[in-house]
Amino acid sequence: MSQTDTLISIEKAEVGYREGFSNGHYNNHQKFSPAVPGLEWSQNQAWCQTFQSWAFQQAGVKSLAPVTASCPTAVNWYKSRGRFSYYPAIGAMVFFGPSGGQHVGLVYKYDANHAYTIEGNTNANGSSEGNGVYLKKRARRDSFVYGYGLPKFMEGIVTADPGLKNKSGFTYMAAASSHGASDALSAAEADEALPWVSWQQLAWAAAHATATEQATGNGGRTTADDVALVQDALEKVMGVAPDDPHSVFEADTQELLERFRTEKLGHAGADGHGPPAPQELLELGKQSHLFHVRAGASPAAEQPWVSLNQVVWASTHSAQEELAQPDGDASSKADVALVQDGLERVLHTNVADERGIFETATQGLYDEFRRTMLHLSGSDAVGTPGMRSLTELGQRAGLFQVRTGFPVGGGADGTGMDATGRIDPKQVTFHRYTPEGTLEDWIAQACTAAGVQASSHWVKGFRTAVARESSGNPNACNLWDSNAVTPSGFTKVKDFGDGYLSDGRIVRLNGALTHFQCSRGIVQCIPQTFAQRHAPGTSVNIYDPVACIAAAMRYVRSRYGVAVDGSNLARKVQQFDPNRPPRGY
Repeated sequence: MSQTDTLISIEKAEVGYREGFSNGHYNNHQKFSPAVPGLEWSQNQAWCQTFQSWAFQQAGVKSLAPVTASCPTAVNWYKSRGRFSYYPAIGAMVFFGPSGGQHVGLVYKYDANHAYTIEGNTNANGSSEGNGVYLKKRARRDSFVYGYGLPKFMEGIVTADPGLKNKSGFTYMAAASSHGASDALSAAEADEALPWVSWQQLAWAAAHATATEQATGNGGRTTADDVALVQDALEKVMGVAPDDPHSVFEADTQELLERFRTEKLGHAGADGHGPPAPQELLELGKQSHLFHVRAGASPAAEQPWVSLNQVVWASTHSAQEELAQPDGDASSKADVALVQDGLERVLHTNVADERGIFETATQGLYDEFRRTMLHLSGSDAVGTPGMRSLTELGQRAGLFQVRTGFPVGGGADGTGMDATGRIDPKQVTFHRYTPEGTLEDWIAQACTAAGVQASSHWVKGFRTAVARESSGNPNACNLWDSNAVTPSGFTKVKDFGDGYLSDGRIVRLNGALTHFQCSRGIVQCIPQTFAQRHAPGTSVNIYDPVACIAAAMRYVRSRYGVAVDGSNLARKVQQFDPNRPPRGY
């Protein structure tokens, strides 16, 4: 018997066990604490995790789980070993409650919607404080479910995590049961749990070269899973595998697909050639019993659009401001709701925030998505959403595609900006910029965006001003000068920049509330000026150096009469003149 089945059979044999009963109530006195060396002290306390430590010891796999009575300790143990997932697995420990710290069980079966578990110290209602060992059926998207620790069984582990496909020690299955499970999955359950492929992703992969496929997204992840499933289906139905690399749609996969069309679907002539079509993919999925088909992804013509700037705006503003928006296309609510739906789908949980309102719970799940599914860390895994992560979320969930800009307004390019690029100050966002390129690169790009003539005058002037205004830090936020106030009609904003204090210290803001009018960015614009002089096509993030420099260029041209080539910049604006002392502009 495998290690997984041994563990599950030991835990199932305890179903029906009850803790001690005295003075009219159950008392947490049980047999497991005294039987686990080092956990004797936990007698008469909550014992759900102690039961798991006992079972792993009895199964002879004690090293595959922490010996602890603490759920948070167990969560951190699995995370520190890179064996934590938001998808169930056979033999996985499933953790419940905030950060997984309230309760734990063991998964012996899962389908598309539920994980079936063995849990100690629970009851018929499934609460985290109970009286015995029970079999439970848990909704995977229940907000009480936090995530899963994956033991490193000798035979590997079967998991529903698509990110672990083709990785050593893991077998991907959309639905699975332990070998000893008496209640195996029904045909309907198994069918419901099948993964989805995007016909538009597949058509895109079929029309692009291998190098382009593999360069898409992060290592080709945006098309790789779908192509691999189609190749597996073709092999199953046609009895032969394409010679193309797994996950890459090239000539051999195309040839086998065309054989499927002619031999299994009876197509001929033009119908037997070309990229995959929705109806034939539907039929391939049915005949292979390996996948369902949706629209989705590139170019995702049938999916709704989400505005990156709308989502970022919502993530940096208060719930009151978000709720105060009028309903309709100009509101961020619909976009945020789609993001929340996407997080729920890929993380198999529920978002506790109000639908369409981006607050703490949504931010926390978004950060978890970046850490666990995009494998980001440090500052890359926190803060406001970015284009890459939001696009990846939309594609993984199969729910939306992403554009920049706001959805309504006068701009013919659909960005919501008028002919001058001006935006509403309340559309300005305040999320951290990860530097890419040099100051000279940013100045050159800003010249193009601002519609000025690139020249050494602009470069020399902005080198001087940048050194004086921000010491070259695109994320600088001045928290103490006269601009650091919140004018009437505005509110404080959630800020992810670097706060500069009056004593010279710098603090990482990490979403702290700051005054709206603080000077920010590489040339220290206030949001009102940044919005008024915003350059068309640039980011609405005040910490984006290209957007900030372009707005400053448009500002000095308008206010001081600086020439289009910047030839009189140093003479007109002292702060940009290296031969004169600093002076605000």
